[in-house]
Amino acid sequence: MLGVFFSALIIVLTREGISARRDTEILSTLDILETVAASVSSGKNTLNTGNIPYFIMYRLSIKNGRVLQTNDPMIPELPVTEEGKTGRIFRENFFSDGNLNLVYAAKDMEFNTITYHIQAAIDIDMDTLDKYMLFMPVIFLICSIPILVISWIISWRTTTRMLKPVKLITKQAQEIGSEHLDRRLDEGETDDELKVLAHTFNELFARLEKDFEHEKRFTSDVSHELKTPIAVISGHVDLLMRWGKDNPEVLEESLKVLKRETQSMANLTEQLLELNRAHNAARLPYEKKTLNLVSFLQSIKDDFKLIEPGVKIEIESINPEEILTDAESLREILRIIIKNGILYNDSPTPEITIRFENGILSVRDNGIGIPEEDIPHIFDSFYRVDKSRNRSKGGTGIGLAIAKSVAEKLGAVISVESKTGKGTVMHIRL
Repeated sequence: MLGVFFSALIIVLTREGISARRDTEILSTLDILETVAASVSSGKNTLNTGNIPYFIMYRLSIKNGRVLQTNDPMIPELPVTEEGKTGRIFRENFFSDGNLNLVYAAKDMEFNTITYHIQAAIDIDMDTLDKYMLFMPVIFLICSIPILVISWIISWRTTTRMLKPVKLITKQAQEIGSEHLDRRLDEGETDDELKVLAHTFNELFARLEKDFEHEKRFTSDVSHELKTPIAVISGHVDLLMRWGKDNPEVLEESLKVLKRETQSMANLTEQLLELNRAHNAARLPYEKKTLNLVSFLQSIKDDFKLIEPGVKIEIESINPEEILTDAESLREILRIIIKNGILYNDSPTPEITIRFENGILSVRDNGIGIPEEDIPHIFDSFYRVDKSRNRSKGGTGIGLAIAKSVAEKLGAVISVESKTGKGTVMHIRL
């Protein structure tokens, strides 16, 4: 279809070009005749018509009167045309051997009270070029049919070959679902756009697989965390229903356990909500403001004095004293880290030391430390080095996960130095 369109366009443009050239020659001849008419009116006997092309019929006459000059006496006086434009006239059987079929231009002009009529025309019936132009569509059609067939065959084979890897990628992608996220697309050996596309999809599937496994593990961990307190609560409710109603000691003990486990579930729920808020906040922009780190850390120290009066918190060195950050996000990170340093500490007087130097905020504690093999996992949700010990201390295992998520929002990185029995140092690189 594209070939037919361009063929038709070529024909139309060629016809228009030839018609425009023909009209120009007719109008130029009319200008020559106008000059000749002016010469006749001035009394000159020589009529200079040598510049008129041989194929143009011309006529100079007195309006509705005798002919002064013509190269075809059979042509009648033609109607006046619009200035600067040509006209078309057709009269069937005008001549004994044919029709009058002309493209022409004609005008009247007055010199010395005499009106002259001039006209120039081309006989369309005798214009072999015009006849050829009429036959051009047939020629183009005949030539374009084999070209179109060959073009279609080539394009079909080329398209089939090009779309084959696309169809393969589509088929493989349709086979990858939530149960088969470990599958990957065939990237092929050719370095082209399709290989880049397949590689991009494989990276996407890898991220989806990682996130999907993380969500499955997270759901399993939440279920496990809730299973223990629910089992404890259920057991003590059964105990109360059997004989705890009449035994004050059993009743008192069961109520304490119920309160403890209920508070544990409440803490877990609150931590889950806090983790969700941290993830959502990490996607939102925040406004950096200048923060006086000395007064900021002093306020955190004062807060912990109220809730943990037996803890010793020292602020060693702060250089520089002002930084550009989000104060509330940094406060949340420090509270989680300090609380962990207090929670996992067997010392009678937990000690926390804070210092800031070269863009790194460090928090050191004298707690129980973290085994080296557990350090890479402590920022995972619900990961505990010692589950029984953490549960007894009331930890939920998602505090550091929240701290990491908030730190990502700040553009900060948290790293850990720790040895079992020798405390832990948390570095926050701002």
